[in-house]
Amino acid sequence: MARSRVLATDAKPRALESEEMLLLAVLEQAIVDLDNPCPAVRADANAYIFTYQDDYSIFSFDSVCAYFKLSANAVRCALRTRHENGARARLALYEKSAA
Repeated sequence: MARSRVLATDAKPRALESEEMLLLAVLEQAIVDLDNPCPAVRADANAYIFTYQDDYSIFSFDSVCAYFKLSANAVRCALRTRHENGARARLALYEKSAA
């Protein structure tokens, strides 16, 4: 019996176009900015990622995620979890050093 490939695709790997690299850079910078020590930079990143608007311009969070076939809500959830886990770890470290 032949084994079927559940996630089979005929798509071949290809190099990203410069516009696609720019889209990824925008997304990556927003994620990096979530941990920026500057409150204004963090606030901008939070607004970009976690504000739910009907903005579907090419560089909006939802548009970038959609372009790369990512679930914007799943990415938001993962980033929220990452942030919460990091905050808990920082608090535990603070409490340990204060003791």
